[in-house]
Amino acid sequence: MACAALWAGPGFAPAAAANGKVDVVVGGNEVLNEATITRASEKAAALCGGKASAYVKKAQKADREGSIVVVCRRAGGKQVYFR
Repeated sequence: MACAALWAGPGFAPAAAANGKVDVVVGGNEVLNEATITRASEKAAALCGGKASAYVKKAQKADREGSIVVVCRRAGGKQVYFR
């Protein structure tokens, strides 16, 4: 019985929680809602500079963990992040 409880912890959430979609937010304003990893990476590249491929891993992390991942800070102190 104790082993069953260990396997039911939050570290063993179903893989379906990661759906390949993230939001892109700039300073609290959502600019893309439930965008694909590819589209979100392209938007981050447009907002922060660089290549879209540089942002794929951060978008995947936000999707996989369901957390906020800061991408960059724009002029005026506004953060760009995936969630």
